[in-house]
Amino acid sequence: MKPVRNVATRAACMAGVALAMMCGAAHADALRAHAQAARADEAAPAGMHLDRAVIVMRHGVRAATDTRKMNASSAQPWPAFEVPDGELTPHGYRAIVELGRWEREYFVHQGLLDRETCASAHDVFVWSSPASRTQATARAWLDGVLPRCGVTAGHALENQDTLFHADEADANEPDPGDAQEAQAAMLAAMGSPQAASRRYAADVAALANVVGAPRECVEQKGAAHCGLYAAPWGVKIVGNSAKLTGPATVGAAMSETIRMQYADGWPLDRIAFGHVHSSADVIRLMGLRSAKYAYTNHVPLIARRGGVPLLGRVTRALNEEDRGESDARLLVLVGHDTNIAQLRTLLGFDWKLGEYRVNDAVPGGTLLFERFVRERDGAAFVRVSYIAQSLDQMRDVARLQGRNGPLKAVLRDDKGRSLMPIEEFDARIKGM
Repeated sequence: MKPVRNVATRAACMAGVALAMMCGAAHADALRAHAQAARADEAAPAGMHLDRAVIVMRHGVRAATDTRKMNASSAQPWPAFEVPDGELTPHGYRAIVELGRWEREYFVHQGLLDRETCASAHDVFVWSSPASRTQATARAWLDGVLPRCGVTAGHALENQDTLFHADEADANEPDPGDAQEAQAAMLAAMGSPQAASRRYAADVAALANVVGAPRECVEQKGAAHCGLYAAPWGVKIVGNSAKLTGPATVGAAMSETIRMQYADGWPLDRIAFGHVHSSADVIRLMGLRSAKYAYTNHVPLIARRGGVPLLGRVTRALNEEDRGESDARLLVLVGHDTNIAQLRTLLGFDWKLGEYRVNDAVPGGTLLFERFVRERDGAAFVRVSYIAQSLDQMRDVARLQGRNGPLKAVLRDDKGRSLMPIEEFDARIKGM
């Protein structure tokens, strides 16, 4: 297999060969892709029109998900958001509305939506994960795209969600060998615990300098054994699952919480205990989040277990095969960063947007699947893009228009094509 051209890290390169491990080298070669920066208002190809689209997006800016766990590994308590842990913030809601407004203009320009009339649930079908932050994100998106049109979003019950949390649903009937297989795959991605420790030593040190460690632990054991340094890198089996251990387990949550503080518009002196002065400082502290995903959802085996049902839903929608939804020209699925990461890995889609780190699944970030129909013969083609607001666009709740549109990357195959015949796209997805 040829090397992935635009990926600097070993973990991302491994993600780029996802299809080689799952579908065979021939399929991986055909679908091997890289992201190319593109204007977010890219028009339909000449002689084609946009016939159908599917959006898979991450929820918007939220509060920290586990403040208690972060407090237990830090020198001082983390400041609280204005909403409970894990909830979408009011600021995050407004930022998603702005993203929705831009997407409305995009789809109107492409002819998928009409500017003068409301689309209905018959035209636009919106479904979210059961989490309250994804439900709120779905409502915010609708407020931006279809304000006052009466379209609502649906969701499954928490114990019945097999779309956004398929890997957890499988845990109801675990295979005894699944955890060992996942552990082996994660360790292979890591190389070894010692290699991971060396690779991310600077990232651990940078974040540890910001958050410190509990004073009592430092006095008893020394700083080298507390906080982010309390547990070594590794992968252990807990029950019927393989779990990452070491600095990234809590460090990823800390990194993302700092990003959420910045994107939520907090005063700089409250972000990262006063250590952040710009978006670049936030990105500098995101290394352990990248590490966590490199060793979990960017591992092909893990991505396949969690992402195949969701990717299958996307494919069926593009082919008008979902009963009850097949008439909707636009299907919107609102989930989590894990869902974006898993689909990215399955597709072999590597991106670098603005100052974000490679393959970062950012708040509100959107995978856009578009089906174009060629007018002269009716042939259908699929284009896949990743669209996201910059950190400062989220922080400022900036109006997205013209040169201040969102960031975008486009999936291209090894021939440089951004449009894939739908038969080729379907064949590769079905091969998973």
